[in-house]
Amino acid sequence: MKKKFFISFLIVSMLLGGCSNYKELNQVSIVVAMGIDYFPKEKKYHVITQIFNPSAIASATQSGSQGVPVIAIDEKGKTISEAVRNVSKKGSRQNIYSHVALVIIGETLAKEKSLNYIFDVFERDSKIRVNIPVIIARNKSVDEIMNNIAALDKISAKSIVGKIKNTSALLGENQETLMREAISAISSSGREPVINGVSLENESETSQTLENAYKVNSSYDKINGIGIFRDGKLVGWLDGPPAKSIQIIDNLIKETNVQIPCNKKDYDSMELTRVKSKTEIKIKGNIPIININIKSIGHIDEVFCNANFDKAKTLNKYERSAENVIKQSIEKGISEVKKLGGDAFGFGEKLYMVNPKIYKKYEGNWNDTFKKAKVTISVDVQINDVGMRRKTYPY
Repeated sequence: MKKKFFISFLIVSMLLGGCSNYKELNQVSIVVAMGIDYFPKEKKYHVITQIFNPSAIASATQSGSQGVPVIAIDEKGKTISEAVRNVSKKGSRQNIYSHVALVIIGETLAKEKSLNYIFDVFERDSKIRVNIPVIIARNKSVDEIMNNIAALDKISAKSIVGKIKNTSALLGENQETLMREAISAISSSGREPVINGVSLENESETSQTLENAYKVNSSYDKINGIGIFRDGKLVGWLDGPPAKSIQIIDNLIKETNVQIPCNKKDYDSMELTRVKSKTEIKIKGNIPIININIKSIGHIDEVFCNANFDKAKTLNKYERSAENVIKQSIEKGISEVKKLGGDAFGFGEKLYMVNPKIYKKYEGNWNDTFKKAKVTISVDVQINDVGMRRKTYPY
């Protein structure tokens, strides 16, 4: 009898029980992106929350009309937490941050304050994830970047994340940086974080309206360079082909290409795949000696000069030319990062992995030690495909 009573009580408890923190969807706002900047004169943080607008989607499917897909609410505070809580004064629903897809940091904030303090609140708060992309608004305010309504993906966070993934897969100058990866780099004394920049192109008065999405020549966000840091603060930018040096040394290149000079005016193009690098580092006389060996498979994908690819000497010539272009690009990338002063390549981490005792001697001022490094680069490119056409046009 007691057993039957206990089972009945258990069933009833399960049926009547519920979640204490349960909320209806019409009681909450889903935050899809966050922007954070800093106002030095006021000494206050500026937080922008971009909220998904479900009524816009509903109206579009039911009546054919469409509202703005996202709503931006911003506030200021002495801390990031205070600014976020101040947002509640302007919103009728409680914000949910578990679906944040992107965090955009203002360039002023990245220069004025260390990333240690920017990300501290995200790590401490269990309501938000740290495995989300982070990016820096370059030459524009966070508001202008994150609230531009793009033509294809009207939610700018989705648009920017898609562009990072797209360009990293095809060009290789940028690579998606997750917040947890930036935190890991900050925590390491042998590596500085690298974070992509994003700028706004073709800006107009309608950039933050639906009208922008229906223009052929609309404004758009563009992935623009890699931010270089020292001691957690943004100190400069690495742009163009030299930016590939970071991805190549870290073995993050999926696919890229190089432009090979074939005469005084024209260039031919070679696609590179299976780009693999190996770095050896040691200390000699308080100077890091770094040897970088790079191997890659090449595919000729565009030709503007007469060349007979049936001949081995032609292939050898193109291989040597590609090797020189890659070597010069990496040398320039390392040189520019040295001038800025932060080890964006993680050479310190690599030294620690092979010889932690030696690295401990330089751990306190590794960035200064890195600036003295002597780097030797060797590149080996093997062409295994020249495309569908072996002979060029007779011009």
